Amino acid sequence: MRAELRNPARLKDLLQAVAQLKKGALVAIKLHMGELINYRFVRPAFVREIVAAVREAGAKPFLTDTTTLYPRARYNALDYLDTARKNGFDFTTISAPVIIADGLTGEHGVMVETGGTLLKEIEIGQAIYEADYLVALTHCTGHISVGYAGAIKNLGMGCTTKNGKRAVHQFSIPLVDTETCEQCESCIESCPYSAIQMDEFPVINAGLCIGCARCVKTCPTGAMRYPPGWFEKYITALVEAAQALIKKFDQNCCFLNFLTDITAMCDCTFQKETLVPDLGALASRDILSIDQASYNRIKEAAGRDLLRDVLAIDGQLQFTIAEQLGMGSRTYTLNTLG
Repeated sequence: MRAELRNPARLKDLLQAVAQLKKGALVAIKLHMGELINYRFVRPAFVREIVAAVREAGAKPFLTDTTTLYPRARYNALDYLDTARKNGFDFTTISAPVIIADGLTGEHGVMVETGGTLLKEIEIGQAIYEADYLVALTHCTGHISVGYAGAIKNLGMGCTTKNGKRAVHQFSIPLVDTETCEQCESCIESCPYSAIQMDEFPVINAGLCIGCARCVKTCPTGAMRYPPGWFEKYITALVEAAQALIKKFDQNCCFLNFLTDITAMCDCTFQKETLVPDLGALASRDILSIDQASYNRIKEAAGRDLLRDVLAIDGQLQFTIAEQLGMGSRTYTLNTLG
């Protein structure tokens, strides 16, 4: 289902077209509430309409997200709540409480089976786990590590605790070739998360590294490199983590993708200019269909596979893996709200 966003109130209709909410249900509205270094996240005015629609159905909404591995303004629950408030997400503006799902320090979660083969289980945030229904609001963008950040990434990374994120990121941590390393410390200088320290040679802190590849790209000798087959394993782990949420909520979830302010970078970092005009919002109960449709809409608007060309990453590999896991369908019919 598709809707233009000239009138934010249309989002009520969009949610009602796909959601199956029960009176009294605890509804987790999962979204990224932005960092303090950007402003292109899903707009509070849009979220307010979604909250209103949930309340009209007699359910009980709360906004939620999890803390980050990197030490910025969402690293713990207190900092995240302050960041959310500054970005326009609090009860006075949205009419719903904000609950950081993985607790004060990001370690409060529940292990859930993924049904996958690479990651057998993943730890998701406690508050998300305890919800009766999940509404995933996703700002679709490019992404430096996965090529495309949509609903799958919103669940697979955004719903997990710090331990869950480490489980996914373990496959994207670079290796250090000590034979070619010149100890120039360019990797240390380039790392935005202070995940690399110098011993005799660079040492990567697996608890902080998010696999952004800045060290790999800046190393003058090629001593920083990814392990063989890392990308497919990393994407597989991400998709399997998302599948854990799909299995957990079953029919009690739906997805709204916002094709607004589409940039090459995600909402976690500084963002460049938008790549295409705003394309409205999509809604579905099928996570794979909505992500494939969103990706296709961006391609059609640009007249080429823009995200792949800009980022040199196959962002659609996650769709192939999700299809193999039976998470949904890559074929879809795009209906427009009347």
